[in-house]
Amino acid sequence: MSAWCIFGKRASRPPTAKVRSHPLYHVTVSKPYKQALLVGQEFVVGEMDNPFFSFYEGAREYAIIDNGNMVNVKAIRWLSLVREGQIAPHAGVLPAIALEVAQHYVMLSRELIMEDIRLNEFGGKPPSRQRCLYASDTLSEAKHWQSRLADPSSAICELSCTGTVLRADAALLLGDSEPLSETRKRARAYWRGESSLAPEWETLFVGKATVMRSGL
Repeated sequence: MSAWCIFGKRASRPPTAKVRSHPLYHVTVSKPYKQALLVGQEFVVGEMDNPFFSFYEGAREYAIIDNGNMVNVKAIRWLSLVREGQIAPHAGVLPAIALEVAQHYVMLSRELIMEDIRLNEFGGKPPSRQRCLYASDTLSEAKHWQSRLADPSSAICELSCTGTVLRADAALLLGDSEPLSETRKRARAYWRGESSLAPEWETLFVGKATVMRSGL
């Protein structure tokens, strides 16, 4: 197995690796679009879009009053109506929705760019962010993501995994406006398993998994 480097520092394993009965930790939570994982549950990851990316199959809409009736309109249309003075949201509503819409499309653009580079520059070998299970190598890393999630219903479970993993730095992901060239540069660093100055490690997994423990 050839060595790989993170900014000149030799690492112990390649970013993409095959594993068998390998322990990983996952923050599980119940949402309208997904169910929490249960001890003893067995499942296969990678055959369909994960709940995170499936979210983008829905359209972001917001309510307005039209001829006395409440109807939903698409996000950009809603913002256009505000600009044209046809609706006047309460104070604080416009900036909140504007930020929500911007973040929605920043994240969608990011994931499409990440997948394009994964397929065309890395031969599709790393697990796809669109179909993977997001996990952590260690319990402490999982607790970091649990705190970021800030959902009181969340729990950390331990999985036994057989398949393919990629350990990557989520801090390299697009989060704000920047040149496309910079986004692509950092996407390549992500797929190579390189580290930023303040890394947030995540492990992408595809394959077969069994829930061993929960409530950690």
